[in-house]
Amino acid sequence: MGYSESEALAAADHMSNRYGTSDPFKLAKRDGVSIHRRDLGNNILGYSMQISRIPMIVLSLSLNDCQATVVCAHELGHCKMHRGLDTNFFSRVGAEPMVGDNEYQANCFMFELVFGDQEVSPMNYNAVLDQYELPHWMWRYFEVIH
Repeated sequence: MGYSESEALAAADHMSNRYGTSDPFKLAKRDGVSIHRRDLGNNILGYSMQISRIPMIVLSLSLNDCQATVVCAHELGHCKMHRGLDTNFFSRVGAEPMVGDNEYQANCFMFELVFGDQEVSPMNYNAVLDQYELPHWMWRYFEVIH
């Protein structure tokens, strides 16, 4: 089932309200999603998949705390919204997704989970994206969540 932008935001809100946290690591654990750290090379930052209907997130060992948080949140979005679909990869060289596709939806989920409770001024969008090592084209998601 595909999710609209508003449904992706609502899914993140519902999950954080249900468990009383926006921390994607705690949310994954409480929701039965296992998280593993592996050497994924230079380009792949993380991915999600299901094995015998058990959702799993794999994060690159090379991620710092900020990167791990956003990649985990993005992949958790896939686990919640795109069950049963092919393995989803979060890559350093990912292109800007089309509105409505699975990557766009996972990005909406991630931004709502990680930044939804923060007031981020448009003047600071790129500084925040730099802190989390996200591409600058993602500034549009700040406007989606506010």
